[in-house]
Amino acid sequence: MSTQQVTLFPELLPVISASRRTDMVAGNPDLLAGILAAKHPPEQVHSLVIWTKNPHNLLYHTRLREQVGKYDLVYLHFSITGLGGTILEPRVPTPQAALSYLPELLKWLKNPLQIRIRFDPIVHFRLADGTNMCNLQYFETLAPLIAQHKIRDISISWVQIYGKVSKRLQGMKIVAQEMTLEQWQEEADWLQTIARQNNLVLHGCCVPGWPVSHCIDGELLNSLHPKDYRASTKRAAGQRKSCGCTASRDIGWYYACPHGCVYCYGNPQIVNSGM
Repeated sequence: MSTQQVTLFPELLPVISASRRTDMVAGNPDLLAGILAAKHPPEQVHSLVIWTKNPHNLLYHTRLREQVGKYDLVYLHFSITGLGGTILEPRVPTPQAALSYLPELLKWLKNPLQIRIRFDPIVHFRLADGTNMCNLQYFETLAPLIAQHKIRDISISWVQIYGKVSKRLQGMKIVAQEMTLEQWQEEADWLQTIARQNNLVLHGCCVPGWPVSHCIDGELLNSLHPKDYRASTKRAAGQRKSCGCTASRDIGWYYACPHGCVYCYGNPQIVNSGM
């Protein structure tokens, strides 16, 4: 009796993340393209997960766009906080400029489920001149603009003040305003209401009391893969206890970043964006 060969799914392929640690797209496009080409060829990668506040180089940096375009599945975390161009995010595109990239990104990626917007972090600061700065209310403007592009998922979190960030804020005479549990709950409920009104799914990134979320979600990436290849759905090692991300390889480091976000726990050194 002859045996018939059966084509099976290939073994689990890795998810490559670029990067939780720094915005490689905005600050290190040539480095990112080079690392991907040299160490992570497309045929050995399940999904490429990109994190950025400025996707300009994904669209218009020739080397990076060509390299990223070789992967079967690209998933984009695109941060829009409403603070771009302010003292808190001085070299990040304004919200209007950031949103203007969405039509071209969607044309390129084709599926709106491959983009997650990050309204992250939510901040409450008092500036040196006594002005209060909070981006919470911008969510009411952002949500319908995202929804009209058929994007479904939004991640949120509230800012965490790490030691180096505290020193930086003190040097700028910026004060992080404390919130009571009642104030936080009121904000959380309001965000959920706005999300439901716009048919958006809100994910709390390591938000206490919220369901564990998955910024890198092996199940979702498997469902989106055009060739039905499989990635691991096991929980990632080395993340915070409240993080539900599945396994991936982050190829970034705390490189200098062009954005200069004052609340960032990464490297505050400023570099040219390479655009």
